[in-house]
Amino acid sequence: MLALGRKVGPVLMLVAFSATASAQQKACEIDEGTPNQVARAVLDLQLAQSASKPEDAAGKLKDAVKLLNEGDLKKNPTGRSFVLGKTLVMWLSQPGMTSGMTTRGAVGLTTEPAAPFDIIAGIDSAFTVVEASNPDCASQTAAWRQQKGWVDLVNQSFELANTDKLDSAVTLAKRSLQLSKNAPYGFMVLAQSAAKHNQSKEAIDYYKQAIAAAKDTSQADARRQILLTLGNYTAELADAAPEAEKASLLNEAKAAFDALAKDPGTKFADAARNGQARLAAARGDTAAIKGSYADQLANPSAFSYNSLMNAAVTAARTDQNKDAIKLFEAARTMNPYHRDVLYNLARLYLLDSSYTKGIPVARQLIAVDPSNPDDYQLLAIAYASMQKGYTAKSKEYEAKARALGQRANTSKSAAVQKAALDSAVKINPLIKAYQDSTKFAVDSALKYQTAMTSLPAKVTFTEFTATDAKTTIGGTVANQTDAAKSFHLKIEFIDKAGTVVTSQDVSVGPVQPHQSAPFTATATGAGIVAFKYGPIS
Repeated sequence: MLALGRKVGPVLMLVAFSATASAQQKACEIDEGTPNQVARAVLDLQLAQSASKPEDAAGKLKDAVKLLNEGDLKKNPTGRSFVLGKTLVMWLSQPGMTSGMTTRGAVGLTTEPAAPFDIIAGIDSAFTVVEASNPDCASQTAAWRQQKGWVDLVNQSFELANTDKLDSAVTLAKRSLQLSKNAPYGFMVLAQSAAKHNQSKEAIDYYKQAIAAAKDTSQADARRQILLTLGNYTAELADAAPEAEKASLLNEAKAAFDALAKDPGTKFADAARNGQARLAAARGDTAAIKGSYADQLANPSAFSYNSLMNAAVTAARTDQNKDAIKLFEAARTMNPYHRDVLYNLARLYLLDSSYTKGIPVARQLIAVDPSNPDDYQLLAIAYASMQKGYTAKSKEYEAKARALGQRANTSKSAAVQKAALDSAVKINPLIKAYQDSTKFAVDSALKYQTAMTSLPAKVTFTEFTATDAKTTIGGTVANQTDAAKSFHLKIEFIDKAGTVVTSQDVSVGPVQPHQSAPFTATATGAGIVAFKYGPIS
């Protein structure tokens, strides 16, 4: 499940005041010239925007607030409120005002100057007056609501959420929503906090509010990400829920994944298919499972390596092994040296008893990933399975030979005796061949079993991220010896043809006995799609 704890939060940019002010639509008509106090406040606001020193800006903003609270307040309340809202937005961006809490006197209010004043609540109150009196102005107030103060609150909230300081994150998220509910970000933080505290109903509701708030085209991918998160979250809840609650949660997950499938953008099509397949598997709906990867199976060349791998994994997890094999084979055609496709394809070939196909793939896997005992285990299992088959065949032919011998010994017909002996003679080479094959399979199984258990270190990869700019590999090295030891890896980054694009030497350790240590490696170069390394030293 994608979560804020994995640093999925936005770093929002500031919308310029001048751009906002000049972007007013014709339908939004606000009089900012009457009465006199409003016009003078507008001038103060303009001077504050162009001031080079914070103290100069503060002086003009105080004067603007003072003017907007003078005269007949019943005259042009909409224009007065609009200018006040913009003035308080500028106050929120001033030094010392970022918390949103100050005193009335500090912002220019002359009555009860020592009383506390909430700038954020003031902004909301002022713009609410405008929005209520002229709904066509909502787009204008929305832009002012999402200025620097709101941006800072959202970014700080995500930073705190990403470091598990959820209580503080929630406080800031709620403050950001007080300023603007026209973006998903505050709701996302509240959803994560509710999920963390096992408040699933509240979390689901917040995720839905986040989805509804992500209306702008610039927020399309954020909306898709939240749909994916909601689908995964409710699917996980359904896995552990009592039977009476499963159906409702699965329906929530289905609605999220279906909505994502209808609008996947350029990044989320596979995620939507995977989610739908997961739900189909939970319901035991084989037809829906097959439907989730039918397009990839029918025309694999039209899809990416990652898309084919996702489809293949879906088929394999739901025991559609024949389909999974076809999909993994297609993925291997696109990326023939990637350890993930090699491992999965070799494993499925062995499950399908296709040892002559599986063994070469497993050998290729070991060539690119020689310090992973799981790879050797594939070959040990393959040869052990083949040995059982050879032994069974050998016994089958031995039984036939005994039967033919008995027939030759008991028959009184010379012709029958001759035919039985001739057949027995033909069977004997087959018996020997299967016995020899059995011995070879036993020796090979023992060889790879020994290799699997005698590796000094186990290398496990947890990340492989390839982009046009750079490729990153991450993983761990586990010391399987009884003494502390340092290890050396030479990682080669390769293209689809297996050509080495670049390489990097990685040292890990010293690693304590039977403990693990992490490593990372990065490389630049065009066309990197996989990697390999030599035996660890």
